[in-house]
Amino acid sequence: METVLSLARGTAFASTAAFGGFCWGLALWREGLESGTRSRFTTIASIAASVGLVLGLLYLTVRIGAVLGKPVLAVSSSDVLFIILDTRFGRAQVAALGFVLVGVASLQLLHKPGLAASFSGLSLLVGLFSSHSAAGGTIADLAINMIHVAAAALWFGGLSTLVVAMARDAAERPESKSRLLSGFSTVALPLMLLLVATGVALAIENVGTWPGLVATEYGWLLTGKFACIGTVLFCATFIRQRLLTLLKTEGATQPLAMVLKIELTFAFLVTLLAGCLSQAIPSRHVEIVWPLSLRLDPVIAWRTVPGSNVLAIGGCIALLVGSIAAFELGRMGRWRWATVAAVAGLGVAGAVALPGLSVPAYPSTYSKVPVPYDAEAIAQGQDVFAANCVACHGLRGRGDGPLAKDLKPPAADLTAPHTRDHTMGDMYWWVSHGFPSSAMPGFAESLSELDRWRVVEYVMALSLGYEARILGPEISAGQPWLHAIDFPTCRGVDPREKLKDRSDGRSKLVLIFRDGIRTQRLDQLTQHARAIEQAGGMIVAVMPSPSEEFPSPSESGNPCIVFDIDHRIAAAWNLYRRTMANPGFDDNDSPPAIIEFLIDRFGFVRARWRSDETERLASHSQLVDAITQLQVEPEINKRGVHDH
Repeated sequence: METVLSLARGTAFASTAAFGGFCWGLALWREGLESGTRSRFTTIASIAASVGLVLGLLYLTVRIGAVLGKPVLAVSSSDVLFIILDTRFGRAQVAALGFVLVGVASLQLLHKPGLAASFSGLSLLVGLFSSHSAAGGTIADLAINMIHVAAAALWFGGLSTLVVAMARDAAERPESKSRLLSGFSTVALPLMLLLVATGVALAIENVGTWPGLVATEYGWLLTGKFACIGTVLFCATFIRQRLLTLLKTEGATQPLAMVLKIELTFAFLVTLLAGCLSQAIPSRHVEIVWPLSLRLDPVIAWRTVPGSNVLAIGGCIALLVGSIAAFELGRMGRWRWATVAAVAGLGVAGAVALPGLSVPAYPSTYSKVPVPYDAEAIAQGQDVFAANCVACHGLRGRGDGPLAKDLKPPAADLTAPHTRDHTMGDMYWWVSHGFPSSAMPGFAESLSELDRWRVVEYVMALSLGYEARILGPEISAGQPWLHAIDFPTCRGVDPREKLKDRSDGRSKLVLIFRDGIRTQRLDQLTQHARAIEQAGGMIVAVMPSPSEEFPSPSESGNPCIVFDIDHRIAAAWNLYRRTMANPGFDDNDSPPAIIEFLIDRFGFVRARWRSDETERLASHSQLVDAITQLQVEPEINKRGVHDH
């Protein structure tokens, strides 16, 4: 049913665009069109508008039933009134249909095609307000959408008008057709450039990542749309470069008519798919179920797949040979064989190189993680790990558990850098179904879905902690990579409010105190809290117990004091305690008395100090300088830990 609705919506969109195009043709070429052509334009415009109205009404009726969870025949008049009066979707759809109806009246009764075309454009633009992309987008997104729709409607409507005009008018006058083509080409080029530019911007916003392009309905529709646009551009280039010249010199019209019909067919498919996309859920908001056993990742494959360099070179050679053969055959005028050579070269290159540029993938590889990257989830994941994984992977995840010596292949070292080569969805699949060709069992039957995700988060934090040994007191400008672990903050604050939520554009200094440590350090920082606050920073102290008197926070909540009664926040953050001097390989390793982390306003850990190392803890002036440096950094748009 959804497919039928999408096709109905897409066809209605294309029909409305064609209605507007023929009306513009009537308005702009009124004096240059023969009476028979004007009559045909009017008839086609009216038919297109009628198709748009009928399909629009059908779409609205069925969608109302779907929204209310009722069969179409069970929808009452009160249901219809509720949708069209009390929902943005209903109001937008009714307004869009109303504009088409007024446009038809303007054409048939008032004989004002320009006014009718304007109402057609308004119908298409208003219809955007009922789309999924408009529902969650910004004003800028909506503006880009409107420009995209306007460009598409003008281009498709103009092309439709051109094809009909050239088929009807001046059949014996090639020079007239040449003028029409040249004029349309002048207008169509900027419209097509605008269409492609806004289309790419919308694709980036609504798809987000290439897996969303490959594995979602929205991505498939978008890929089909771009393929059709590519075909249209090829036809337009062929007409401009070859057929237009033939038309001027030899008066050849038959090849031109055929290519124009092909271009119009694919242009209709472009507008049809555009209408379908306006109602499809963007890939960014869809759970991705990866359909392939491989995913493209040349960087990781180059390091991990045996012979990947040989396969990649072989693919390049096949592509080069195919390209040279296609070029030479094209020079000889043997275009059919040139196409075969190009396709064969591309196919062989892909078949040879793809295994060397890909790594294994699973249905959950790109799944959205349903648990937050916070201290509670990581602590729960650590509990699951201790109960189910320590026997093989060891207490610290280094693959040295009591059963590890008898395993072939050996248990994986989860602290090694290779852990970051896998997505969290990969690891979730292994936890659920076991690791291929190893002794690791699956836990889908014994652990809940959330517990499996939590243990994956713990393993990711554990691995990041070992990578974080390179972190020190100096900030690497513009190079954030270590994600902060979230936790609830502050006395008297809603417990749902977390560390990252309280940023307000501020950097945070997180202090982790070991149990039994007195708070002189907090007293020192509190004396300089105002200077830290003025620099754009905030102090967040994680205390093991409320057994002492603590400094009162200012009105802005600085310092923010968090009581970690069950020690879960400290346990999670202490995974990030390791340094090059204290790598944490010793079983007797314990956290320092005080450890401090400086987090930028985007949620990345940028610096760390330990009380037991030679650099000691930072002075207030060093902190102010570091916070000032972070506050002037440009906005960071990096993937979150869940996007890996």
